[in-house]
Amino acid sequence: MCIIFLDVLTLETLFSMMTLQQPHSNSNNSDNENEINNISVVGSYTLRQRRRRCATNGWLTMVFLAYSFLLTVRVHFMYSMMVMMNVPLVARTADLQPCPGAVLNVGRNSTIVVARRLDWTIREQAATMGAYFFGTLVSTLPGGMYSNHGYERSIMMWCVAITAATLALVPIAFVQYESWVAVTFLRFLQGCAFGPTGSCGGTLAGKIIPKKNRILYTTFMFSGTMFGGSMGNLYSGIVIPNVSHDGSYFVLSVIGFVWVAVWATMMHLTPYDSDLNSIPMSVSFISSSWTMIIQSMPFISLLNASFGLGFLYSFVTTCLPIYTANVLGGDAMRNGIPVSVTWLVGWITSIIAGISAESLTNVDTITKTTVRKMYVGIVLIGSPIMLFGAMVAGCDSAYVKTFTRTSVILLGFERSSIRINSIDLCPGYMGSLIAMCDVFYSMGNIIDLVVVRSLFADTMNWSVTFHVIIIVSISCSILFLFFGSSLQQCWDQRYIRP
Repeated sequence: MCIIFLDVLTLETLFSMMTLQQPHSNSNNSDNENEINNISVVGSYTLRQRRRRCATNGWLTMVFLAYSFLLTVRVHFMYSMMVMMNVPLVARTADLQPCPGAVLNVGRNSTIVVARRLDWTIREQAATMGAYFFGTLVSTLPGGMYSNHGYERSIMMWCVAITAATLALVPIAFVQYESWVAVTFLRFLQGCAFGPTGSCGGTLAGKIIPKKNRILYTTFMFSGTMFGGSMGNLYSGIVIPNVSHDGSYFVLSVIGFVWVAVWATMMHLTPYDSDLNSIPMSVSFISSSWTMIIQSMPFISLLNASFGLGFLYSFVTTCLPIYTANVLGGDAMRNGIPVSVTWLVGWITSIIAGISAESLTNVDTITKTTVRKMYVGIVLIGSPIMLFGAMVAGCDSAYVKTFTRTSVILLGFERSSIRINSIDLCPGYMGSLIAMCDVFYSMGNIIDLVVVRSLFADTMNWSVTFHVIIIVSISCSILFLFFGSSLQQCWDQRYIRP
């Protein structure tokens, strides 16, 4: 992906040309000297401009790849649990019986060769899956605040490094120790590593992207999570069944360490220039700034929407593949390849939505707030409606697949709404605000992965689960549709009050 940024140095170049071209003498020597000076000054600015553009492109591309890698790891672990467990992720019995003619091929009946299969209880599996988001709750807010102090690049590097290191240990904990406690602890560490990455990326983008391009290119950067969802399904669907389950972890670990090596080299050789007047600031844990922020209805509605998104996203990525395998039959592992196409379409949708949002906000009749609300409605209302359609479709395989794929694709509109709304509200504190939104997002994931799975540990009630997902997601959109905003708030200290 190639991103071209407009540079404010162009204005400085033109100003220099106008200044140097003023006549200072009638002599030929003076004219020649002025021509030489013009060429050298313009050339130096052009070279500096190109270097800044290349550096900006490089940093944002690497952040995009980091998000892709981290989401690939998350999706891959879900597929790993499917093949390692005799009864994966949901109870053996359910209120919905398999459709006529459906052949279930998950867990115990899977043809995928692994070193051994484990008999963890549903509650142990739920704790292992949810440990990831307990980790994000611990690290998201402090990591986001410290990222605004100039540590965003170092924090991001260590986050990916910890993820890569723990990946290599997961198959050892699975096979040699058979310990759900050890695997849960490794998942907790991976969650701690993932927590600060959202605010680190937002802080870095706020420093190196020109203000008028910040929203659009930040959307592209954050879309790496959708791309990672596609790569996670594709990688797991190909490597685990056809190569090696344990080897799939080691390959991902190597990829992570390669990213860390490149990132560390860039930190040493390619420091980025930033405008000191636009550097995002930090909010301490106890401060008057938070008192004002948490009283803002636009931000409260954003936190509410973030919680609903976490609840919905967890169900779509983790529980929906199990539902289709249990009801329609088939091998959920090998379905990773066609599912990856759906996520790839969702990633393309997120990019198109970002471009459309940027162009629509330039039209006088459509405001930025309206676009944000419309996109949130598509995500938190449209996607749950598609899930309802999948539930009602029952055993009609064509309709179920159509509805489930559409629900995934509609998630692409979140990158241009919930994810970047903190930048609209308060660019001066974007890192801290993104971190707080990620806390509520993690809470939504925990409710789905731990609470709901524990309640239905003995008999999975798909009907109740679907209804809860639909009701919670739509309910969390209501506040944002009424009070959401894209206007810069007065509690941003960099905002000049009217």
